[in-house]
Amino acid sequence: MKKILIVDDDMTFVAMMKAALDPKKYEVTSAGNGIEALSTLEESMPDLILLDIMMPKMDGIEFLTEMNKKYGEHKTSVLITSNNSSLDKISEGVALGIKGYFIKSNESLHGIIAMIESALPK
Repeated sequence: MKKILIVDDDMTFVAMMKAALDPKKYEVTSAGNGIEALSTLEESMPDLILLDIMMPKMDGIEFLTEMNKKYGEHKTSVLITSNNSSLDKISEGVALGIKGYFIKSNESLHGIIAMIESALPK
């Protein structure tokens, strides 16, 4: 069973994704910010992280930087999920090894699931 960690302070998005991802195929956990996510990684490394950029306490780029320092780049697949379409932030994410990104408000649930399935290691 593939493990997915959703790192997002938007609890509506988290709940929607948990409901949409088949519990027979995916074990889904969540964290409300980068600090919580780093603690979660100490317990179990997911196969994929859905990572919001704009969060309190520690944003997505700070989380990626810390995760890479502690675990090395490309330890797990990361998709940026944001409503921020800033090319600077996306470029920072690419430099830190993300597998892709999508703008939450512009993507259908079906499209998000397809991206998740293509980003997961085989």
